[in-house]
Amino acid sequence: MRTSMRAESVDRDKPVRIAKRDHGGTDLDETVARLAFEHESFTALARLSDDALQEYQEEQRDLAESDMPVPE
Repeated sequence: MRTSMRAESVDRDKPVRIAKRDHGGTDLDETVARLAFEHESFTALARLSDDALQEYQEEQRDLAESDMPVPE
């Protein structure tokens, strides 16, 4: 189902710029979905305790240092 939102043109133009610049020109629906996902991810990280955040960061470092091939 499609809907419309009222927004100032300057605010509407921001996700359009992000779509072109950061998301390879995806459509606005996809860009808004990605922005919402990123926001929810950062919010979840902000809720972690210091110990849980440290554990998460260590896990991410370990993953970044691994030489595992990423399937396509």
